[in-house]
Amino acid sequence: MSKTRVPGKKILLYSLIILCFIMMESPMVLLANKIEPIILGIPFLLFWTLIWWFALTVLFLIGYLINWGSETKTN
Repeated sequence: MSKTRVPGKKILLYSLIILCFIMMESPMVLLANKIEPIILGIPFLLFWTLIWWFALTVLFLIGYLINWGSETKTN
């Protein structure tokens, strides 16, 4: 039985993706569900969601380029 080693980059990537999901979907967001403060002309809740959505998009792109987009050999 061979042991497979998970690289540190992969663990970091998965951890950051989970963190972004938690920050985007956590109940803490409900505390910010107000019109004020306005950031960049949009309500804070929308700004909060867009920031974490953008972070997830970047993390998924990094994951695709580093790991998921690699070709696999089939015999």
